[in-house]
Amino acid sequence: MKYIIADPDEKSGNDLRNILDGYKKLDFKGRFKSLEIAEKSIEKERPDIAFIRIDKIELNAFKLANLIRELNPFSKIIFTSSQAEYALEAFECGVDGFLLIPFHDEKIRNFMVRSFEKRKY
Repeated sequence: MKYIIADPDEKSGNDLRNILDGYKKLDFKGRFKSLEIAEKSIEKERPDIAFIRIDKIELNAFKLANLIRELNPFSKIIFTSSQAEYALEAFECGVDGFLLIPFHDEKIRNFMVRSFEKRKY
């Protein structure tokens, strides 16, 4: 499954990728630091999973999520944030998950199991 990370923060983007690299069925297709860069790439990549930082001005997380879903309505959209108060807003717009930064292996593993019908990654 193809995935992207849209996060302008170098550390959190790399931390998430390092964890996800442990899942053998996931195929990393890029990390994007701005909405404009992500928009240009998602049409080509059509990710199955998108991890999008919600609390950064460089990204319009809701617009990016909508663009991804237009291209692939079955894509899983996971918003990430260092601020828990964004969780409600994220779920109100219909995302599939919310991960709080800093990331924890166990929470990501639990999310992957719940979201993808207990497939082995």
